[in-house]
Amino acid sequence: VVHRSFPMQWPPLPGICDLETLDDGTHRDEQAKSAPGELIVKLSALLDHLETLAPLATAEDWDNVGLLWGDCTADIAKVMTCLTLTPDVADEAIQAGVQLVVAHHPVLFKAVQRVTADTTEGRMLWRLARGGVAVYSPHTAWDNAPDGINAFLAQSLGLTDIQPLRPFSAAMVTDATLGSGRCGRLPSPMTLQALVELVATTLNTRGIELVGDTDREIRTLGIACGSAAEFWKDAKRVGCDALLTGETRFHGALEVRAADFPLILAGHYATERGGMEHLAQLLTTAFSELDIWCSRTERDPLQSL
Repeated sequence: VVHRSFPMQWPPLPGICDLETLDDGTHRDEQAKSAPGELIVKLSALLDHLETLAPLATAEDWDNVGLLWGDCTADIAKVMTCLTLTPDVADEAIQAGVQLVVAHHPVLFKAVQRVTADTTEGRMLWRLARGGVAVYSPHTAWDNAPDGINAFLAQSLGLTDIQPLRPFSAAMVTDATLGSGRCGRLPSPMTLQALVELVATTLNTRGIELVGDTDREIRTLGIACGSAAEFWKDAKRVGCDALLTGETRFHGALEVRAADFPLILAGHYATERGGMEHLAQLLTTAFSELDIWCSRTERDPLQSL
């Protein structure tokens, strides 16, 4: 994965409104103040907060992040996060009266010429638009954020001395905690087998695959959520003893085995879903007046028998 050369000043999201900050920290649009005792939260206020949590300038250059559609001046009361926006997850959002879905994986990832009800995705998008549901994707910006998915994984596993696997250069950002992937020291040395069991328990998943000798001692661990096995070279470069990721290609596994570097494959869903639950909790803390949750419908499409 190659990072873009980030501009020093990232342009504002189109359509973001200028907001008034009240004494209690509540954001309100100057032109849409509510009656006494009635609180209005604008979509733009939540978008501004998402930008502070996961600056869009730190996303990979191939990514499609930010507000994918929606009206930033709209009032919001319900927000739902999810890993992937699928028809069943969209049904949940529409039936619950959600105004914003924060989906980790972007919809409309590639350029499209039309959105019609002739395809499964088109029907889903058309129904969301008709229901007034805005969609935002933080994707790799949230992967890379100081409190994002990779950092959350590292903290959940009890790692210490956590640092980015691939730090951003000073020309990109001024925050040294920003970067791709994470690495850290395990609470105590353990075998690869014991580490796999810890990962399985922590992520509540089964069927973990691995490359490497199960008796090998692991002291430091690299982490790159999703489909990011290519980070094994970064993990080895900074002195990690193994890399935890979601999935890899067959020939990628052969490459890692030839390099004698342990690789733990816990599943794409398992390594990222917890980070979206974490995001819902962070948003709830910042906007306690809103009803915010992580999709209760979403499930891993892959099952282990």
